[in-house]
Parts: sequence; C-alpha cells; structure tokens
Amino acid sequence: MIVSLDWLADYVDLPDVNTLTERLLLSGLNHESTKMVHDDTAVDLEVTSNRPDCLGHIGVAREVSVLFQRPLKIPAASVMGGEPLHSFSVAIESKDMCPFYSARLVRGVTVGPSPDWLVRRLEAVGVASVNNVVDVTNYVMLECGQPLHAFDLSRLDGEKIIVRRAKEGESFVAINHKEYKLTSEMCVISDSKQPLAIAGVMGGAETEISLETTDVLIESAQFAPLPVRSAARALVLGSPSSYRFERGPDPAAVEWASCRAVNLIVELAGGAFAAPAIQAGSLSSSQATIDLRTHRVEQVLGVSVSLQRQREILESLGFVEQESGADVTRWLAPTWRRDCTREIDLVEEVARIEGYDCVPEDIPISAVPVQRSPRERMVRVVSESCVAAGFCEAMTRSVVGERFEEFSSPWGNAPALVCSPPLVQGADRLRRTLLPSLLEARSNSLSSGSSHGDLFEIAHCYLRHENESSEGMVPIEEPLLLALATGGDFFQGKGFAAAILERLGVYEWSSSERPLSHAASSLELRITRSNQRSCRQVVLLKFCFMVKVRRVAGLV
Repeated sequence: MIVSLDWLADYVDLPDVNTLTERLLLSGLNHESTKMVHDDTAVDLEVTSNRPDCLGHIGVAREVSVLFQRPLKIPAASVMGGEPLHSFSVAIESKDMCPFYSARLVRGVTVGPSPDWLVRRLEAVGVASVNNVVDVTNYVMLECGQPLHAFDLSRLDGEKIIVRRAKEGESFVAINHKEYKLTSEMCVISDSKQPLAIAGVMGGAETEISLETTDVLIESAQFAPLPVRSAARALVLGSPSSYRFERGPDPAAVEWASCRAVNLIVELAGGAFAAPAIQAGSLSSSQATIDLRTHRVEQVLGVSVSLQRQREILESLGFVEQESGADVTRWLAPTWRRDCTREIDLVEEVARIEGYDCVPEDIPISAVPVQRSPRERMVRVVSESCVAAGFCEAMTRSVVGERFEEFSSPWGNAPALVCSPPLVQGADRLRRTLLPSLLEARSNSLSSGSSHGDLFEIAHCYLRHENESSEGMVPIEEPLLLALATGGDFFQGKGFAAAILERLGVYEWSSSERPLSHAASSLELRITRSNQRSCRQVVLLKFCFMVKVRRVAGLV
C-alpha cells in the first residue's frame, strides 16, 4: 500500500517521516520504501492479509492517530434527496456471492480532465489519471479501501441491474479490451442483455466512462471474498479492486464510499444526484464479542499495563466496551477489524500500541501447562500406537487425481468435491478416503528401494452430503480418519487395527458375544473386506479392508 503523506495529512497531523515510518513498522506496518514524487512523499507500507482496513489512507490515518494520540478527521459523506426521480432498480440473484449491492445515479455530468490536486495525489500512489469520474472512484477506493465502479448509464439495456452467476461459457470483454470466457462459478453484474462487469474484479469495455458520458451509475457493493478470488485467479485478471475484496473491506464503508464518490463527482464533474439510492440485500457484518481478563495482558507480556490504559488503547482502536467487571471486560470489535476474534488478539493490540520496546527482555514469563483436548489426546495415543507397531507416519496431499475415483469411500457414495482451477496439476479432487494417497506414498517408497513401506496417516477427508437439501445440515463434512498401509497378511493388518482400537477402549465382538456389562456400549466395531482392484494398480497388496467404528447410542 503506497501512502501519500500530503494526502494522509488531511485526516491526521503527522510527525516527521522517519518517526512515522519507524512507529508504523513497530506496530505491524512494515516500511518498504520512501520516495519523493514531485512535492509529495510516497511511503510504501507492507500490509498483511489480515489488515484490509489499512488498504486505504483513512485506515493508515487511524493507526497514526492511535499511535501518536492525535485526533482523527474523517470527511463527512452524505447525499440528500435530489432531482429528477428515476425508476432504476437492482435485483440480486446470487446472495451467497453478493450480500449487498448499492447504486446511485448522477445525471448531467461533464467528463473531462481531473483537477491538478487529484492528478498529483493519484500519481503519488502510482495510479494514472483517466478522467474526473474514473479518478474519483479510484480516489475513494484508495481513501477508505472500498472499491467502486462507474457505469455509463446510457449504455445499459433497460433500467435494471441484475447480480447473478455467469452462464457457462458466457463471453465478456473487460475494460482492458480483452475477451474472457466465464464460468458458472463467477459472479457478474448484468443488465437485461449482457454482463457489464465481473463482480469485484473488473468492469466491461461496453459501459466504461467516456467523454460522451452524461449519466453515471456508481456501484458500491459487498462481494464474498471466495468468488472474487476464484474469478481473478481463473481469468488471470487481478486488480486493485479484487485485491481488496479478497481480503474483505469494511462493511460500514460501502455506503460511505458511495456517498463520498457522488459528492466528489458533483463537485468535479457537475451534474445532480438522482434520488433515491438503489439498494438490494443486506450488509453482512461479523463483529466479534471478546472477553478480556484483566490479568491476561501482564501474564502474556510480562509487563503491567493499567486497566485504564488498556481501555484507552482499545477504545481508540474502535473497540466498544460492552461490560466491565472486576476480573473480565467484554469488548465488541469494530466492523473494520474482523481479524480480532479472541482474547489474545486484544492482548496483541495492547502490546503493539503500547510498544513492543516496553516489553522487558530479561523478565521470565511463567509457563502455564497446556491442557490437551480429548481429540488431541486420542490422536496422540493412536499415533504412538502406530509408531510402536513399526509404522512410519506419512503426510500426503488432500487432493487426488481422477484415476483415484475408483476407490469407494465407506463414508458415503456422494461424488468427490472438484477444485477449479486444480490446486495441483493432475489433482483436482478432494479425497473422500485416505487410502489412495497412502498407497501412492507406499508405492513411491518401495520404488525408491526402501525395504520398509508400512505407513500410517491421520488426516481429514472431505465428504459431500448426499442429501444437500437437509435443513440444519452442514453441506460438507470433514471427518478425521486413520489409514494404515502394510504388506503383511490379513490377520496381521487386522491385528494392528484391533490393537489400536483397544488402546482407545474399543473392542471387537459379535452381538452374541457382547457381555451384559457392555450392553449399553455406545460403539460398534465392524471390519469388512473391500474389493478394490485399483489397489493392485498402485502397489502390490495381498488384501484391502476397512475398519469402521459407528456411533450407535451416543459416545460416553
């Protein structure tokens, strides 16, 4: 993120550049470089993926305001009802890809060159000036981190914007005048006839702003990060907009950015706002409520920070205190800090603002033993049992190729989930069982001359529910599985499996043999032979069998 200090000074009083960059570096915004651009100073800051709030000048100004305890000045942005009225509308058909869409119309604009101050500021951060309308959308994005797009209203077919999935193979010409073939996994902004933009990525050449444009539609929306990221990667069409949408801009900035852009366009290009604003959907915001124990900061940092100082830091960062107790305070995270979800996140915020240089290097921090969860203890017992039996642990990829689809999964018959584009060349399916990956690893081990190829793996597989319409059911399940690959005979393999399960307190018996004392046992062990022809294609095995533990009453 390149920051113009002349621009940044609009929002907060700045110290000298060396003091500023050093303090920002120590608080988490690494200083890459500083250079002069005409009369301005451009500072390049490395913004980590968990801090999209700092992908705009206001976000960086907020950090400076807290670090140097100086007031923050954010411009007001509001648009009153204007004339003339219109009948334009928006419909969202894919709410999973676009929770909220907002548009405002400005009629009677005069498109031309931008004023010098706007050109200079954009040039300082490496953005070329296009015209006054397009420059405003870029300026507001770089100001608050919320991407915008401007459409030439006269080139739209009809009076309705439709946010939908692209049709498979649908053609689209972007503003770079290159044609792209879209897939149904991509989201587009469309009129009644054709797509106008790839949502969150890039607009189309057909509706771009030109010198003949007089009526403008300003788009400001909230797009889901995953579809934006997938479309940008699949089309090799990254943009400053997709970079921000992939990381999740501040939901509260969607409307502010729209109003701010309208104000600047009317100021720089003339025209008038045509009421009312066009909106569809609802903003999705996940603000975490976090409990902070009063002693936790000192326990983690080894230095005492007063409760009053903790409050000052968190409140200045935008956290809102919900409850105050003698031992615990409860905080609501601001909309722009969705990376803060846990108590340790608040401790880190206090530490980086107070200054890591205040944390002593020579004071020992008392160690507190970690209590392992039942799941972690179970995994450790199983792992130790396998190693004691002579197995080596393998760590294989979660994606497999189409040829491994021959392997059935004992957990269901639903087809495998397909990754598009493939995460690994030749492997585009998430595995439904660990056996293919493990057998391939054993085959490679034996092919390389190893005399010992007994392997085990504890990892997740990925299952699609056969009945995805069931209410209350998570569409994807990720069970933790254990798989063993050995060249021994059936009874040796069966013995390994039984020994591991016995360590976990699970025993094999038939219904007639089940003792009365275990009549209410919640587990049933079943061992079945599996006829997998493809096993022999991967590695020579004498047998292949599945061990399945099924819950029948409720685990105790």
